[in-house]
Amino acid sequence: MFYLTDDQKMLQNAARRLARDKIRPRAAEVDQSEQYPWDNVRLLTEAGFMGMTIPREYGGQGLSYMDAVLVVEEMAKVCGVTARIVVEANMGAIGAVMQYGTEAQKKLAAGLVLNGDKPA
Repeated sequence: MFYLTDDQKMLQNAARRLARDKIRPRAAEVDQSEQYPWDNVRLLTEAGFMGMTIPREYGGQGLSYMDAVLVVEEMAKVCGVTARIVVEANMGAIGAVMQYGTEAQKKLAAGLVLNGDKPA
């Protein structure tokens, strides 16, 4: 059986609150407008949910994919687009850059994701 750590429970609860209080009220509008929800990116950035898996040495939190999935799940309950942003900002191309990129590429990509400038 698998159990979440206390830190993971706190992360999950923080994501749940953000999803419920800020993301859900506008989810239908985001879907209908078909516009990229930059305001949601800003909220995710402020909450520390962008680039969570980026190593600390590049400004990230060095969290696991499991930690990122906890946030993805909470966002997916209310807004698929926002959940996808969390996927890309933590497990998408940024993962490949962090694994195989040059130092310059890692620093550049980390900064862009962590600042919310280039979520994917």
